[in-house]
Formats: sequence, structure tokens, C-alpha cells
Amino acid sequence: MKELLAQVTLGTIEGTGRFQTGAVQTKLGDFISTIINVVTVMAGLAFLLYFVIGGLKWITSSGEKARAEEAKTELTQAAIGLIVVAVSYFIAGIIGGVVGIDILNPSKLLDPTGYFGINK
Repeated sequence: MKELLAQVTLGTIEGTGRFQTGAVQTKLGDFISTIINVVTVMAGLAFLLYFVIGGLKWITSSGEKARAEEAKTELTQAAIGLIVVAVSYFIAGIIGGVVGIDILNPSKLLDPTGYFGINK
């Protein structure tokens, strides 16, 4: 029987952290799902970082209009970035629902019937 792309084993991953108790077999579909989630979390953390830095710049502008405007611009750009990430995630979910595929879960996309046991 042919092996689907989502079933391709990426090898054994062993960690040294206290929460990883042993070796883990990793499949390509799970890896892609993890990457999507990590990128989304990183975008949220980047927003938080830029928003805090912009807020600190605004607080320390000492009434100088140029520095205050620079800080406002940074706050605005951080908010726009977060909105873009949230809207793109939302649009991907809507498109997946309309088309009938789960774009945000590549394992279901690569094995929609569950015949090969990829979906959990």
C-alpha cells in the first residue's frame, strides 16, 4: 500500500526537557499543524513586544511631538499586524468551510477519510 505524504515519518525526536518523557514519532501532517500554531503564537508575541515597546516610547517621549508620533505609529503598526494575522486565520477557516476542507488541520487535508489513521 502506498504511503500518503502525511504519513511520512520524519524520524524519532528525543528531547531533554522535563516534559518529554521519551522518543516521539513525528508525522509530516502533525509537523505542519505545529508550524502553523507556532507561527500564530509568535505573531501574537511579536505584537505584544512591539506594543510594549511603543508604549514605553510614548511614555518616555517627554512631550516631544516627533517622538510621540513615532510611538503612536509603532503602536498602530503593531495593532494592524495582529489584526492581519487574526483576519487571515479567520479567512482561512471560512474558505476551508466553504470549500469543505480543513485548511488549518493539514492531517485532515491529506487524509480526509481517516482510512490511513492519520487523523486523531
